[in-house]
Amino acid sequence: MNTLGLERRDARNLVAVAVVVTIVMAFSAEGPVGVRVAAGAVGGAISAVVFVISTLLINRYKPEHW
Repeated sequence: MNTLGLERRDARNLVAVAVVVTIVMAFSAEGPVGVRVAAGAVGGAISAVVFVISTLLINRYKPEHW
């Protein structure tokens, strides 16, 4: 994570976002249990990638007074 420029709290927030999205999608998806778990896992992975990209962009281009 340090290679990308992410801090320890960013990693904690990443895990929290991915877990919450995975749980919500698994419960809200329709179909057998396997499909629900797969949908949750895919949604969690996509949200984790989006979180990392947006965090990297914010850290790079944020104003100095933040």
